[in-house]
Order: sequence, then C-alpha cells, then structure tokens
Amino acid sequence: MNNFCRSAPMFACAALGSLAWLATASVACAEDNDGRILSFSDMVKLSQPTEDQLEAAKAATRKYRDINVAVADGFIQGSPDVPGEGFHYVNPARVDCNFHPAQPEVLIYAFLPGKTQLRLVSVEYLIPYACMPKDGPPPEGFAGSIDVWHNDEPVPFWTLNVWLYFKNPNGLFTLENPLVP
Repeated sequence: MNNFCRSAPMFACAALGSLAWLATASVACAEDNDGRILSFSDMVKLSQPTEDQLEAAKAATRKYRDINVAVADGFIQGSPDVPGEGFHYVNPARVDCNFHPAQPEVLIYAFLPGKTQLRLVSVEYLIPYACMPKDGPPPEGFAGSIDVWHNDEPVPFWTLNVWLYFKNPNGLFTLENPLVP
C-alpha cells in the first residue's frame, strides 16, 4: 500500500502530462489544413449529427483554400477587411431561405500574422430577413443548439460564422476571432 501511495502522484502527473500533450497536439492540428478544427471543449458539446454537418461543410469548402477557385465558382468580395473576421467573399447565387451546411453563402479570408497571402479562415451562412424576420427566432442551423446566429449587422441577414479553418479560442461558432487582425 505504501508503494501505491508513493507512486499515485507520479501516475497522476504522468496522466496530466499526457492530457497536456494531447491538448497541445489538438491546437497544432488546428493549423493543419486536413486536421480536425474542433477543440476538446467544442467536441464535448457537439452531437454526432452536428459533427457530421461540420465535416460535410469542411469537405465541400476545402477546395476554397485557394481563393482563385472561390472566385471562379462565383464568390465575390463583399466587404473590406473586418477586424476579428477578415474579408467576406459572398456567392449571391447561394443566398436563399435555406440552411445548407455544405453550401455556405460566404467564405471569409484573412491575412494572418506573418503571412502575405489571404487564407481561408471561416465560412459564414446567411439567411435574409425576408425569410426569417430580424425580430423573430433565429434560423435553424446546425443540429443541436450550440450555433449562434447574429442579426446585428448593418446588412439585412441573419449570419452564422463557423471557424472551420482557423482555430478560434472563443469557440467554433463565435462571430469574431481575437487571433485575426
């Protein structure tokens, strides 16, 4: 028993060290274009249908890491550089009254610190107020209740940002990312 009592703190430290390593690996993975973007805290809250929808969104938009492909597919610059978000490229043909996880209406690109090329950091979904009034309930989006729709922009849309391509310490579905200048 004495040996166990002396070695238990060692095992606890080893376990905590392993968890810290895993957390560091998941943050590093967020920079990897093919790695999972979800943090441990996000994954705990997500249902399997939500994760499936997010994976579908990422699979469908992965080709847009090259902004030239996005432009060729009909995305046009819709905003200047918005602090905490980036440049919004909207595809007008996709704007309708429906939420399609694999067809975001907006792709968000940013110049990240130390980089000289725009990088895809987020996708954004739009639902016009004509479809869902601003003073009504938010649109139905991803499965579950973790997504956060916003209706406080100067444009007449409900919006939902999803940070699929650049980790946001404030969460996957938050409006702004403090790491984006």
